[in-house]
Amino acid sequence: MFRRHKRTIKFIIGCALSLFFLYLAFKNVELRKLWQVFKEINYLWTIPVALITLLGMYFRAVRWRWIFKSRYEFSSKELFPPLIIGFALNSLLPLRAGEFARPFVLSRKKKIPYTTSFATVLVERIVDGVTLLFSFFVTLLFVRIDPGTSMQLNMGNWNYIITGEMLRKANHSFAIIIFIMLIGSLTLIIRPLRAFYEKIISSLSFLKESYRSKLIHLLHSFSEGFDSLKDFKNISMIAIYSAIIWAMVGFSLQVMSWGFPDLSLNFFHGMAVMIIICFAIMLPAAPGYWGLYECGTIFALIALGLVKSQGGNETALGFSLVIHFLQTLPIILMGLFFLWKENISLKQLEEIREND
Repeated sequence: MFRRHKRTIKFIIGCALSLFFLYLAFKNVELRKLWQVFKEINYLWTIPVALITLLGMYFRAVRWRWIFKSRYEFSSKELFPPLIIGFALNSLLPLRAGEFARPFVLSRKKKIPYTTSFATVLVERIVDGVTLLFSFFVTLLFVRIDPGTSMQLNMGNWNYIITGEMLRKANHSFAIIIFIMLIGSLTLIIRPLRAFYEKIISSLSFLKESYRSKLIHLLHSFSEGFDSLKDFKNISMIAIYSAIIWAMVGFSLQVMSWGFPDLSLNFFHGMAVMIIICFAIMLPAAPGYWGLYECGTIFALIALGLVKSQGGNETALGFSLVIHFLQTLPIILMGLFFLWKENISLKQLEEIREND
């Protein structure tokens, strides 16, 4: 009961943050000018963007296959439905429920331990973090983010300014978090350390022996999800597909910019905008990261000098809404289709998340 209330409070806080940032995104925008932006868009470019988005999801399934490869042999075709379901539910349910749903769907279908499947999702997140950090470093060699660039957020007497320098500091903090997660993961694949963890659990005399046995079993099944990090070929393929996946996201932003008369992004601009958006949506928010995504995009376009800090908000907001919609709707529709095909209800997935 306490856990359920805790989740509810987090969800309410996330929704409040999303509404707040949506308000800030629309605050300095003239709706008449925003409507004009929408009328001038060449919507034919939405087709390749949607296709690139779905192709990128398929490459995620290929990468997931390599993460499993040391322990289980799955095809990308088998992994694609659970993956799409997971990403779709991240946009529909609170607290990134899709991260719990994806391993549940796969373990239900393929009869593998849930903890092993869930560990592979954590491996993905760590790899994505490392890839984003490396991409940010490379992108800064080709584009300049002015540390003095600012975006003012205010409501009544409350006033806050986001600057380019704050973005660099956020990158450093993110790097520390990813480093800690990476080191923690590596300890799970070192046998002596795993044996040490098992010894600690066995020494917890205040727990019943049956509970200690379950914890040790969970430790080993969870550690199996990290086995791909033992093999150089697996690591290489995971890194290659990670680079492809995120390059496709950056490229999709570049392609969509071609549909806006007053906006032109090159590939590295697209990568920089993508990375800044990823930093923005790390805060807790409502399903789909609405509000945070839009503010992140607006700030990115201003910081890169692609729109004017005064008068360019309509173009920036219009671009963020279109690209956000295209990165969300196709995945939701496909995810719901696979949920129906697998005969799984949203209630079942909510229950597994509650019991996790």
